[in-house]
Amino acid sequence: MNPATQGSQPPSSILTVCTGNICRSPLAEQLIRHELDAVGLSRFQVLSAGLHAAAGAPMEPLPAALSKEYGGNPDGSFGKQISAEVVEQAGLVLTMTRKQRDELVKKYPGAAQRAFTMAEFARAAANVPAGEGKAAPAAASWASVTGAVATTPLAGLVSRTAAIRSTAVLRDDDDIPDPINASESVHRDVAQRIAGYCKDVAHILGKHL
Repeated sequence: MNPATQGSQPPSSILTVCTGNICRSPLAEQLIRHELDAVGLSRFQVLSAGLHAAAGAPMEPLPAALSKEYGGNPDGSFGKQISAEVVEQAGLVLTMTRKQRDELVKKYPGAAQRAFTMAEFARAAANVPAGEGKAAPAAASWASVTGAVATTPLAGLVSRTAAIRSTAVLRDDDDIPDPINASESVHRDVAQRIAGYCKDVAHILGKHL
């Protein structure tokens, strides 16, 4: 982002995050994009990155194949290391596990009110009454990063969801495990869970935005 315009640019992208960025988060990126297209919200930019990425490595073959099965497009996907810039531009950050969420927030404190696990966002945002997301200002953490207060519909929804985060009671099995080097059945289970959350995210955004 151009430093000269950074303060005037509200977050407009959705960022999915895992560890290596070659299995779970690129699959989530591709399926969220697919689901958003299906509900007419293709204006959002959807990106993914890894906290400890296999930078430059291609997406693993099984997740790539499963992405196609669920309607995603894995072509050209490769591991990308997370950066302050991509986090700062994201209006919503979705991790696969609570540990990843906490690691991300520790490294980028300004993202605290914008970072959720996929299960957490789907569960908490489902409790935001329709229409409330549109007028709410972004969380103060965004202003502390950019010097601006974002008032986009996405920022409003994320702010409202952060305010009721505690309603999303999470269990260990809500974390999406890393399927790297696992069997095809494990990959399929992980892909099914991610696909379900991606549908939830698209439904929630379609309802509010």
